[in-house]
This record gives sequence, structure tokens and C-alpha cells, in this order.
Amino acid sequence: MNLRIYPLLALLAVCPSGSRAASALADGPELKARVTEIDRLVNTKLAKENLKPYEPISDEVFVRRIYLDVVGRIPTYAETIRYLGDKRPEKRSLLIDELLASDGYVQHFFNYWADILRLRSQLSVGNSQPAGAAYGDWLRRSLAQNKRYDELVREMVDASGKTYENGAVGFYLRDYNMPLDNMAVTTQIFLGTSMVCAQCHNHPFDKWTQMDYYQMAAHTYGMTGTNGLSNPLLAGLFGGYGAKAKKTAKTSGALAMKLPEGVQRKDLGRAMNEILRPLRYNTVLDHSDRKSLALPHDYQYSDAKPKQVIKPAIPASFSKDGDITREGVKPAQAYSQWMTSPQNPRFTLVIANRLWKKVFGMGLIEPVDEITDSTVPSNPQLMAHLEQTMKDLGYDMKAYLRLLYNSESYQRQAHTKEVELGEVYHFPGPLLRRMSAEQIWDSMVALYKPSPDLPSVEARIARESTVRRIEWLDRSLNALSPQEMMQATAAIAKKQQELAAAVRKAQEQLTQATKTKDEDAIRAAKKVVSNQRNAIDRAAEEVVYTAGFRKFAQLAREGRLAEQIQDPEFAREVATAIAGKEGADLSIDEALGIYNRGLRRKLEAQQRARLERDKQQFAVDTKEEKQALVSWESLRDSTMLRAADLRSPAPNGHFLREFGQSDRELVENANEDATVGQALMLLNGRTFTSLLNPFTTVSRTLAGAKDRDELVDRLYLTLFSRRPDLEERKVITEIVGKGAKPGATARGDALWVLLNTRQFYFIQ
Repeated sequence: MNLRIYPLLALLAVCPSGSRAASALADGPELKARVTEIDRLVNTKLAKENLKPYEPISDEVFVRRIYLDVVGRIPTYAETIRYLGDKRPEKRSLLIDELLASDGYVQHFFNYWADILRLRSQLSVGNSQPAGAAYGDWLRRSLAQNKRYDELVREMVDASGKTYENGAVGFYLRDYNMPLDNMAVTTQIFLGTSMVCAQCHNHPFDKWTQMDYYQMAAHTYGMTGTNGLSNPLLAGLFGGYGAKAKKTAKTSGALAMKLPEGVQRKDLGRAMNEILRPLRYNTVLDHSDRKSLALPHDYQYSDAKPKQVIKPAIPASFSKDGDITREGVKPAQAYSQWMTSPQNPRFTLVIANRLWKKVFGMGLIEPVDEITDSTVPSNPQLMAHLEQTMKDLGYDMKAYLRLLYNSESYQRQAHTKEVELGEVYHFPGPLLRRMSAEQIWDSMVALYKPSPDLPSVEARIARESTVRRIEWLDRSLNALSPQEMMQATAAIAKKQQELAAAVRKAQEQLTQATKTKDEDAIRAAKKVVSNQRNAIDRAAEEVVYTAGFRKFAQLAREGRLAEQIQDPEFAREVATAIAGKEGADLSIDEALGIYNRGLRRKLEAQQRARLERDKQQFAVDTKEEKQALVSWESLRDSTMLRAADLRSPAPNGHFLREFGQSDRELVENANEDATVGQALMLLNGRTFTSLLNPFTTVSRTLAGAKDRDELVDRLYLTLFSRRPDLEERKVITEIVGKGAKPGATARGDALWVLLNTRQFYFIQ
């Protein structure tokens, strides 16, 4: 496939769809031996199939490929020049290590795992932003820590608690109270098998029965999302869980409290629903001791009766010991330990195959998540070796990737023909692939600003603030005594009655105004109805949450926070928020604003200092230059952020969605199909025009060229990590014109042409 200068529209027709273990392999003979064995097994299979391995790639191809594969973007001009000028024989291995240890690795592989886990910024049926933020930050931290893969999976599968305590509960909140659906996703992702058909009937094309499905699902069926109160001092009053909560309710004296006139005890439940609204979809509790899974009412097979309660068990094809439960161990915990065991016949196989596909573009087993007993890898010996290697490395994903990236098999020319469905591929080289939507966007970010891999501080503060607010709300609610909670709930119930009366009156007025066609009256009545929700939310904030939070503030002023809460970190947060304030009259949002302003103060000072430095560095004098500089500074901090720091998935119409970013509804649901919309966005969209700002990294790189020939070199080194050949130089020279040093317009035209070629969007 020729990837030289062709118009972008051709895409429409041609585009193919440092851990403990790592240290044991650090630059020693063990690393080389394992890499050599991978290459030997690949080459042996190629020879058996009468195929030859492709030629090794040049440094120019390697540096672009490895940046895209490890950190998810093209290398900058400076990074390319630095690498190509490095004369050390081991420079490829050194660059691989550098990139695997970088922030860019976390950014890129966050996108990869978020796609697999269907991670969204807003999780569950309630679109919970705190749950999405906490889950995403847990994943980011796990990748930054290079958490072992088996540990990472266990943390998700047996996760319980609140989002601010354990972000991994997002794994269950993603399928809020849909445990049967969640089990199908769990086996697809971690065991590489599609059992979803067996949820309703025996699988028509595989061994799984409906009984198998329900027995597997019974392990995690008790992992329940709850919107109720978890504090036993309060839960018994308002439908909490467990005998302790009910006993507390009887002895607290709150049930004997006299209610306001007109408020009945049945009204308290409706009021509590409104109070708990901000906290919804943020808690997962393990209720396996009181929640059992039963077969559906229409179960049609002879091995059990409809509605029969099912005990957790592992199908015989997965484990000889079907009952993995143990006394004192929750079923979900036993399930996670069984699943991630090296003895599990699928767990290691699936992750070894998934990461091979991530590196080479295709798995040794395809599809990677529809493995059956009859599945045979394209290279069984290599697959067995990779599986054992993953075990030997202690499920260290970075150490495993390091082996693959250092192999000769990876560092060969790409296979440029599309592999047809059902065709067996033997890896004479990696597949030629189009960049993902995130790789294209992140490459644009690298062209726009320096240090493109640094995570956004503003985005991190926004995520942490979202999670922190939920924590403060929850802790404030649970700080109230049963008597205080009953009083507050009764007050909200009274407020509901008042608002309901106002709404009924407004509805009557609306009916009358509609008959008389009185537009002003119609608008006024509709406003009353629409404002009811806001009024209830404000009342809950003022009457319930602020009251609880002010208890913290008072105790903080008196130095007695330890009497109320056991979490020292939370105590410090509250004390910091109210420091220097007179009285204890802060609301949660006011205190949170103070706390966040403290976090942002240093950031804003850095931004102002950077702007002043940039003004001096670039000798900004004219009004137009100042406007361009301010625009560049603003976009680099708000819009031109790495994909991992943006809303996930991006909103419809965003560059990322136009180029096929997953909607995160299904596992690995991204697509790389070319569209007319992509062509139009690149030809005329804001993303490209933003690159023409004179202060972007690419504009400054091109402006630094001494003459026309150097400009052409810089264009190719920036976008393709190589210099042009004679034909390319001739074509681009005609575009930039005959001037000794082309101006901004000519530089922009040349950049536009090269960005709209197929060559830019493929990983060779």
C-alpha cells in the first residue's frame, strides 16, 4: 500500500478496518533470552508456512511507531531529532523503557482500558459523575503504579463500598443493578468467552448452558448498588439493611418523635428519596448473605425447576472443583481469586493474547473475546510461551509489553494488505493500522503545545472536586443523630407538601391560561412547575446537608474533629476549608469552593507566570500578537487536552467521536471507518485552524526553518519522523513557493496538505 502523498478523501475507499517482576528482567540476559525465544517461535512458524519475515524497519519508522504504540501520539520534532541523532546501539531499548515509564503511557493505556471496561465520565442509569470520576482516577492510579493485572482485576470483581473510598466499585456501577449483564461482560473481558446467549437459553453454538450462566452469576449477584443509608444509626429509620439497623431504630428514640402537623410517617420515605438524590449511584454493598439468585420463571430445562434458587458454582469445563466458596469468604471474593489464579485455563491466556493484539494489531487468537474449547491459536507454541511468560512476570503488563516491543518481530516492516475474515496471519510483521481516534487527537495536541503528555491539572481538580463533594455530602448526612435526621426529613416532607400545593395551583392556572391563550400566564405557571425540583434540592441542601456539615465546622473550630469522624484526611480537608473563617455557618459548596480555590491558586499563579514568560520569550508587541498568545494559552489549558483528560466519551460532534471513538456501550466499540465528516473536519475544522496560531509548537518549529529546504525537512520530520524523498520534496516545494524563506501562509498550506494525506493517519 502506497502511503505517500494522496488526498485524504482516498481514506473513504481504502482505509482498513516498573514492577517487581520487571526488575528481574532489567537489561540482563534473561530479557534478551525471552525476546529471542519470541522471535524464534515466530520465525519457526513462518518457515513452516513457507513465509519470510519482513525486513527490519528504519529508525525513522521505529520512532514514530513506538511513540504511537506506547504513548499514543506522534513524536515531536525535537523528540525525533534527539532520537535520530542518538548513536548508542541500544537506543531503541532505552527509548522503549523511557516511554513505558512516562505519563504518556498512562494517558494512552487509560484510553485502551477505558474502551475495554466501557468506562464513562458519567456512569450507570443515573449518569453518576462522581462514580465515573472515581472509577477513572482509580484506573489512572493503577496504571501509574503499574499495578499487577491480576490484582487490578481482583480489585474490580470484589469491589464494594463508596466511590470516594474505592473507585473500583465503578465496575459494578457501570451496570447498576444489572448483575446478569455484568457477569456476561466480566467473562467476555477477563475470560475471553461469550456467554451472553446463555442468559436466556442454552448457547446454540458453544457449550454453555443457562444453568452454567446462572451458577457463574450467583457469585457476584449479591454485589448490589444501593441508594439507601448505610449508617446503622440512621438506616433503620428509613429502610436500611440489616438487623443492627432495625434494632438501632427502635432504641434511638427517634421513632417516638412528634411529627409536624399534617406530616405522616409515610411522607418521610418520599422525603428521604429526595434527600438521597445527590448520593445516588455511588455505593456498592455486598449483600450475598441475604440476596440469592433464582432461575427465571420460564426456565425450560430438566436439571432444575423455574424460580429455583441457584448456588454459586464454576462450570466443570472451567474447573474440576465447581464449588469454590469457602467459609468466611464472600462469594465475589472467592470468584475473583479463582478467576485471577494462574491455574485458571483462560485468565492468563486472554490477557497475553489481548496485549499481543495491542502491539501487533491482531491476536494469535481472534476474536480475542470469543474463545471456545475448539479454538486453536495461529501459533500454538508461541501462545503457550507468551502465557507462561505472563505468569513468570507476575502479571506485570509493562514488563510483558517491554518484551514484545523489543522483539525483532515487532521491529519489522508492517503488513500492508488487509487480513480477510477467517484468514490465518503468521506475523511476518505487525499489521498496518489506522490511528485510533484518540491517537489522532493526541497527535494534534502534540502539534499544538509543548509537554503534551502532562496530565491536565484542571481536569484532575475537577474530577477530585466531584468526588470530594459526594464524600462531604455523605459524611455530613451520616453525622446527624437519628433525632436530627428525623427532624430534617420531616421538614423536607413539609416542604414537599407546600410545593405540591403550589404545583397543583399552577397546573390549574396553566389549564385556564391555555384556554384563554394568555401567554404570560402560561409561562408563569410552567415556571412554577419546573422550579419544583430545584426548590426541593435547595431545601435538602440547606436543611439536611448544611446542618451536618456545620457540625464538622464547629468541631473543627474547637479542635474536636476526632470526636465525630475517624478519617484524619477528611478532618484535615474540613479544617483547611474553614480555616480563618468566623463562625460555623459555611455550606458544603462554600467550603468546597474555598478548598478548591486553594488547589487552584498555585496553578493560576503558574499560568500567569507562564504567560508573562511567553510574552518576553516571543517578544510579543502588537495587539494581534497578544491576542494570538492569549488564545493559544487558553486553548492549551481548556480544549487541547489529551483524550484521557476530556469527557469520556466525548460529546457527539467532537473530533474524537467523528473519528470513531467508542460510545462505551459495548466492549471495544471504537471503529476506524473513514467518513466524509472526517474529511470535512480536517479540511475545514477548528482543530486544524488552531494549529496555525503562531505560538503552537508546530508553527514555531516551521517558523524556525532557515530556508525553504529546511522547512520541507521540518514538515516531514514533524509529521512523519523522516525526511522527504526527492519526489515528495519536489511536490511540497511547489506548494511552499519559490521564496527563500516561505511565510506563514505558505507554511500553513504545506502543513494542511501533509495532514490530509493517508500517510499521516497510519501506523507503519
